[in-house]
Amino acid sequence: GLDNAFSGMKARSKNNDDDFFSSKSSKKISGGQVIEKVMGALLNAEELEKDGALKIMDLRDSVRQGHEVLEFRQTCSDIEDLVIQMRSCLSHSHPAIETYYAAYERKETLRERVETLKHLLSNESLQLFPDFLQRKGVLRSLDYIDDNETVCTKGRVACEVNTCEELIATELVFEGVLNELEPAEIVAALSALVYQAKSDDEFDAELPDTLVACCKQMQTIARNLGQMQKEHGLDVDPAEYCESSLKFGLVHVVYEWALGVSFSNICELTDVQEGSIVRCITRLDELCREIRNCSRVVGNPTLYRKMEAASMAIKRDIVFASSLYVS
Repeated sequence: GLDNAFSGMKARSKNNDDDFFSSKSSKKISGGQVIEKVMGALLNAEELEKDGALKIMDLRDSVRQGHEVLEFRQTCSDIEDLVIQMRSCLSHSHPAIETYYAAYERKETLRERVETLKHLLSNESLQLFPDFLQRKGVLRSLDYIDDNETVCTKGRVACEVNTCEELIATELVFEGVLNELEPAEIVAALSALVYQAKSDDEFDAELPDTLVACCKQMQTIARNLGQMQKEHGLDVDPAEYCESSLKFGLVHVVYEWALGVSFSNICELTDVQEGSIVRCITRLDELCREIRNCSRVVGNPTLYRKMEAASMAIKRDIVFASSLYVS
């Protein structure tokens, strides 16, 4: 029937084509009968053409000048060869054509299914794969990985950072921004990486000039990193990247806390809630340990000792007291 166009082909009689196309027939025929009759008409026409051995029209002399003459004549010869091959091919009238056709159809179906599965399992089917390639290009440009995608020293340092933006923290270590600062200044500058709430970029006049300069240098590093990501095709605005990665709202508070000022006094320096201050300082202690490990990886003993001192400076009093709710 409709599912197998070759069913009944062997038993098909050679009826006159005019009987099928005649408009006088009032009998209603089914779709399967239509296919059977069309196939029969085509096969009858093919038999007539083969028996009659119609001569192939020679078109070689229709083009007699120009650069395409040789190419056109070669094409005519190829057509003649194809017609001869077509007339000598009797596979469609083979008694087992239905079996061969079904096997070939199954083969093509399986082949298409294999191609579909290969595509689904490949990287091209991943929606975030272009983003992955772009970020890998950023890491290669920053020397975090080499051309063979082997992790370099900067990449190993970045792996030590989990508390904040790894790229900014790594660049701070490699550019030596923290080397000349005191432990209290280091921890105050790093607070910009862990504080989450919105804040202005205005620095208090009481802050040391070295700390203010460090904060501005951190902003420059962040903008440069944002610009590099944008150049590699990532949807990153350098100014927004800098603003979202660095929040300087608790720089003064953390600096005073590292100098030994009481918690009640540092709370008077800001409108930030006490819980947010405690959370920021707690995360800062974790970041100090991570930066200390980074300095160990790069072989910077001076920064290593300063990070230990910075961690000790903030790890005191009520901020690190055991909570009644979890103890």
